[in-house]
Amino acid sequence: MDVFKKDGQYYAVCPDDRIDPKPLTDDDIARYRFNLDPLIEKIRKANGLDGSDYSLTPRLYFIGERLVSDVNTAFVLALFPDIATAEPHLLSLLSRIPSHCPQTVVVAPSLSLTSEPVYSKLISAAIFPVILPGDFGKGGFGLSYLATMRKKIPVGAAPKVSPLTKKQVADKEKYGYRCQDRIHIPGTTPSERKNEVIINGHKVFIGDKLFALLLRLVAELKKGKGGWIESADLVAEHFINDIEHRQPFSHLRHAFKPWLIEGDGKHLIESSRSNQYRLSTHPEFVTCDMKKLRAHPYDDIKKLAEALQSGVFQR
Repeated sequence: MDVFKKDGQYYAVCPDDRIDPKPLTDDDIARYRFNLDPLIEKIRKANGLDGSDYSLTPRLYFIGERLVSDVNTAFVLALFPDIATAEPHLLSLLSRIPSHCPQTVVVAPSLSLTSEPVYSKLISAAIFPVILPGDFGKGGFGLSYLATMRKKIPVGAAPKVSPLTKKQVADKEKYGYRCQDRIHIPGTTPSERKNEVIINGHKVFIGDKLFALLLRLVAELKKGKGGWIESADLVAEHFINDIEHRQPFSHLRHAFKPWLIEGDGKHLIESSRSNQYRLSTHPEFVTCDMKKLRAHPYDDIKKLAEALQSGVFQR
């Protein structure tokens, strides 16, 4: 039996019968309880999802995770009656999902998110809605998300690149900076584990651990000596787990990529063959609101803000 809503009234219809839809009362609807567990299990199995599944909110369900193009990706089932109700919940997903997942695939069966104004906001926050095919369930439970994740985000006009000053030209020649991207760190935290970074005028939100790593790269860049830092030093300071731990850098590149002037995250978050990393833009192109950073709710960020001014790092 299928249930649909028309003009505020719920109806029941059997797809295999030619009987007219039957109107349902509130009592009729209350007799049935929809169990999501079998559906979630079939989606998990069909899409190779790992990890636990659990309720994030009464309308958001974390159904698992997997690597997508070498990036940890969360999968979330969203059940909302309309876009107005869904929007604030979907845009706050970063603060709800595991911090090691910088991107999310959202399954929202009742909404057509790709046609809504919120779509570009979701994509820019690395939240990728998928559209279920008409035969979903009958034709299997696989999700088609790769095409959505590869779509070019509508970023509007390309960021303006100001001419370099003589000093900036000299520094670029000396240190080989590859980008002219502007980064501003306002120190604002709209919600728990959600930090705002402005890339060429566009807001991006990242979790606390990635934010701490970004600040460490900023601090090294601000020393004015090219910005390179050894992986071993980042391990010793507990920003990464070991010298081969490259995923955090990939996550930063992925988060910033849509808004970069050249569109290549590997140019901004640059690596060397000798296991070094840096922000490859001129130090003057990176600004921070130190007052707000020192008031950050995460103690490690507060310490980093102090270290950013002193240049001494101890964690």
